[in-house]
Amino acid sequence: MKISRLIRKAFGPTFFLMITMGTAVSCSTTECYDNQNSLPLAGFYSSQETPQAITLDSISIIGIGAPGDSVLQDSVRNISQVYLPFRIDQESTTYAIMYLQGILGELGIHDLITFNYDIIPMFVSTACGTVYYYKMNSIDYTTNIIDSVTCPTGEITNANIENLKIYFRVSEE
Repeated sequence: MKISRLIRKAFGPTFFLMITMGTAVSCSTTECYDNQNSLPLAGFYSSQETPQAITLDSISIIGIGAPGDSVLQDSVRNISQVYLPFRIDQESTTYAIMYLQGILGELGIHDLITFNYDIIPMFVSTACGTVYYYKMNSIDYTTNIIDSVTCPTGEITNANIENLKIYFRVSEE
């Protein structure tokens, strides 16, 4: 005789149904529906007097210094935002933006951005664990095409917002 039949016979069908439903309910959780990643989203803007969102054409974005350096975007066109993951094993992350179009590409023009931050572990719950926040200390960057880089809130959290703004010198032509 199967175990389920033995339990039903010994305790009755109602008890068996309650145990089965209790097990199903106890295994599901609704605690972790919120975004558990603190993934910086960078938007691209013109550095004009009144900054406007812009799209870049023919760029590559490469993570520098991570094991095996990573290519986040390779020869992309029409990009206006990009996720730039931060390292959790060091308190800085560096990216290179390679400009591939026209004379910029021929000359190998690129910019480097280094984000320096404190890593702050935030306990969410026993079911969800920990999420990492980043408190920005400074942002260093070259200024070949980039005018400036900012983190308006001063920190990166798991809020689903544009955390970083990269301002580029753009031509009216």
